[in-house]
Amino acid sequence: MNWKPQDWIEHASFGLGRVNENRGDRLDIDFINSGPKTILRTTELKPAMSPADFKSPKVKRKSVTSRIKV
Repeated sequence: MNWKPQDWIEHASFGLGRVNENRGDRLDIDFINSGPKTILRTTELKPAMSPADFKSPKVKRKSVTSRIKV
């Protein structure tokens, strides 16, 4: 299957996860319970639906303003 970033998948061991990046023969996937993993595309993966109560982690941004030295 041709997995794209933001696709939800289900893995037999790692559970539910979201594709982060497709790197040809490998997929970077953020699994809800086991964290980020790199999986071979030949691995048995099933399409899944986004969990209803899932909220993406917010990315911390650096302040645009510079610090003032005293």
